[in-house]
Amino acid sequence: MRTPKFLKSLLLSTLLTAAVVTPAASATPAYFSNQSGQSGVVDVYVDGRLVFDNVFPNSVMMFPRDLTSGTHQVVVTPFFLSPGEQDILHTAVTIAENGTYTLLLGEVEDELGRSSLDISVYSGDVQSGASQEAWSSQDTDIEAAGM
Repeated sequence: MRTPKFLKSLLLSTLLTAAVVTPAASATPAYFSNQSGQSGVVDVYVDGRLVFDNVFPNSVMMFPRDLTSGTHQVVVTPFFLSPGEQDILHTAVTIAENGTYTLLLGEVEDELGRSSLDISVYSGDVQSGASQEAWSSQDTDIEAAGM
């Protein structure tokens, strides 16, 4: 049975409309700042992909990387190791839409005064002084497990 040309053109126009109307995931610029001397030089993987490499202690990456909005798995490793070998930190962070964010690796103290590493997400670019608000991955309902 042959399909009428009208049905073919209707199907094609429907598919094209769906492709054009469907919103794409928005990319948000994100910086990384290593404010922990105890971490040493690190690589940062976001959702299994190397995003920032060879980040020295007490330094901020000069150029941002685009991250989609939503929750991401972040793994921080020594600069010469792959994820899963000797991870310094494995946590989840949430990036909101619209804006610029800085992922800041720093030291936090627990209720017993023990120091551990954590990533805080700052709204804005820390190097330009435009940061407005920070929240720690440990302060949210996202489970963060330091390794």
